[in-house]
Amino acid sequence: MNCLGCNEKNCKLKAKDCNLRRNEIITEYIEGGSVPLYENADKLVAGGRAGKLSRVEELIEFSHLQGYESLGIAYCFSMEKEAVRLRQLLTESGLKVQSFRCTINGIKESDISCKLTGGVNCNPIGQAEAINSSSADLIIEMGLCLGHDILFHQYLKKPFTVLAVKDRVHNHAPLKAL
Repeated sequence: MNCLGCNEKNCKLKAKDCNLRRNEIITEYIEGGSVPLYENADKLVAGGRAGKLSRVEELIEFSHLQGYESLGIAYCFSMEKEAVRLRQLLTESGLKVQSFRCTINGIKESDISCKLTGGVNCNPIGQAEAINSSSADLIIEMGLCLGHDILFHQYLKKPFTVLAVKDRVHNHAPLKAL
C-alpha cells in the first residue's frame, strides 16, 4: 500500500475498497465484538463534537461509555507530576485508578545486559506484566521511552491508549518536528 502516494483519495471520497478487503474487515468488526467500542469512539466526534473535548475529557467520557471502572496509568518516572494530576482528574470523575511506574521492580540496566552499566532504569516488560495481573480495564500510557514503549506494547495484554509520547526536544509534542 502507498496511501500517501494516492492522489485520488477515493477510499474517503467515494468509499472505494482499495485493497479488496472491505467485506472481510466489516465481518471482523461485527463478529469480533468491536462494534460497541467503535460506536462509543464515534460518539466523541459525532454531531459536531470533534475538537470540543480535550484528550483527557475524551478519555473520561469514553471510559464511562465503555463501562470501564478501573483505569491504569503506565507512566515514565519523568512524568510523575502529570500522572498524579491525571489520577486526580480520573478519580474526580468517578473512576478507580491504578498506577505503574516505569522503574517497577527496581531493575538495574546491568541486570539485563553486561553491556550496560547504569543504575535503575525502565522495565517495560515488568510494567506490562504488573498491568496484566491488575484489574485495570484500560491502560493510559504516558511518556514511555522509544524502544521501551515497543517492548511494553509487545507484552501488554490489555486495551491501551497513548496520552503522551516522550519527546524531550519538543516538550512531548513530537508533531512539532514535522
